[in-house]
Amino acid sequence: MDFEHRISVNEHGFYCVPEAYAKREIPKILSQGAVYEPATLRLMARHARGGDIVTGGAFIGDFFPALSRALAPGCRVVSFEPNPLSRAAAERTIALNGLTNVDLHPVAVGEGPDRLNLQLSREGGSPSAARAKIVADPDAGETTPVEVVTLDSLVAPGRIVSVLHLDVEGHEKPALLGASRILSENRPLIVLEAERPWQRKMYAEFLAEHAPGAGYTFAGGMERNAFYLPTS
Repeated sequence: MDFEHRISVNEHGFYCVPEAYAKREIPKILSQGAVYEPATLRLMARHARGGDIVTGGAFIGDFFPALSRALAPGCRVVSFEPNPLSRAAAERTIALNGLTNVDLHPVAVGEGPDRLNLQLSREGGSPSAARAKIVADPDAGETTPVEVVTLDSLVAPGRIVSVLHLDVEGHEKPALLGASRILSENRPLIVLEAERPWQRKMYAEFLAEHAPGAGYTFAGGMERNAFYLPTS
């Protein structure tokens, strides 16, 4: 895919930023040579502990350089990005940094295999960029059909997953339901975008119901994220 873009850099590496996304928060931060959610990145990197990191949506791959280089030999970053422009930028970010341990899949994730609509722009034509989301109405602005798979299908059985990070614009519950094997076999640290107390409580209750064997508990919030640790 050809698209107008610029290259940004920070302490972790180089990033392909589409011009269409230039006014969004993450590209603005990268253009200043800064790191988006640096504390979250550091914690995820420290918690890898010889396992894979599952993270998505990828957006332009702004987490990839830091996470890739934090992994032990043989471990992988497993990610997904259904938005074609974001995914093309993330692929270039991978290439710019010479990352060989990142698997980027052109899909959305959910409870089971499906085909749904991804909103690329709101009604009126404003690009959603990082906020692209699954919608029920195919006429809700510009949309494109996307393949939906489970997180369990993206990670081979027997792989060790240390961290599961999701920022999927309100689609976290279906994504977690599609990760039942990962949660039961690996009990990874779970990182979810959840700024508000009610969201953090909601996810804690959801994990207690759907991953009871792991005994997940809310372990605090940082930046825009909530962290859940297994206790059993």
